[in-house]
Amino acid sequence: MKTATQEGSGQEAKSDPNLPATDRERLLQQPLIRPHLIPNGPQKRPLLSGWQQPDQYYSDGILLAAPAIGLRLGYLVAAVDFDPKPADLGQAERTFQKLTGYSSAQLPISWTVTSGKPGRRQILLTADADAAPWLKPWSHDGLEIRWRGQQSVIDGHHPETGRYQWLLGRAPWECPIAEAPLWLLEAIRPTRPQSAPHKPTPLPSCLDRWSPADWCRYYLQHWPASGLDARSEWWPTVVVMRRAGLSFEEAFAWTAASNKFNGGREFRRQWDKADRCSAPYGLEWLGARTRAARGRSARHG
Repeated sequence: MKTATQEGSGQEAKSDPNLPATDRERLLQQPLIRPHLIPNGPQKRPLLSGWQQPDQYYSDGILLAAPAIGLRLGYLVAAVDFDPKPADLGQAERTFQKLTGYSSAQLPISWTVTSGKPGRRQILLTADADAAPWLKPWSHDGLEIRWRGQQSVIDGHHPETGRYQWLLGRAPWECPIAEAPLWLLEAIRPTRPQSAPHKPTPLPSCLDRWSPADWCRYYLQHWPASGLDARSEWWPTVVVMRRAGLSFEEAFAWTAASNKFNGGREFRRQWDKADRCSAPYGLEWLGARTRAARGRSARHG
């Protein structure tokens, strides 16, 4: 049986020979979202009126024949849409970090679809409207939080790239959909507290179960790419991320908000080069430097 590594998870997603042949057919077998799948035309717009109504249900025949499939949002599922300008692929990531205080790499692994255009992706997450009654669509500088009254195309034709596709290991039949973290929902709350945002820290009881990728993500919370020396700090960190098992997208999100960002194509070359690096950079190196950085911050704080 063939396996594919889930990006950023360190786990393997097994391909099931009993799955339907096409992504479209697989989507129709997802009970969580099946009632909210809607038929779209070739220009990313719904084909039929009334699609906003939560009880509007479309048959398998209509959905299979449609050029594209959209997901009606707001009925449990929200979309975090990274849609930067072509001339500034780091735009949406910087907006996300400014909004939340976190990197997008710290979002939980969940369903993720892309049009194939550079820097574009939508991460689907569940959200409880009762727990976050303030939740509503939000948009600014290349980033959107999509919710009720909106839909996102997740399968089929795209007018510029040809087709939407799921990131490796992030399709609904390859991983569970994750719950939107509270820090993300609080970030778009109209009147949120002015106190410093909560930063996640590892629980002692679970440290022995952390993977190298988990430790790397934890260290990166305290090691922003901006301001690092390119040769002695930024480059070794890229090597450590590669060796720890982080995905290209996570590493790209980390560097995109910094002055070390030169575009996705250039960073892809650096990422591939890191795989061939023989220097002994590891998690111990990254951990020592983040501890030192936190110590300096505490002394000067």
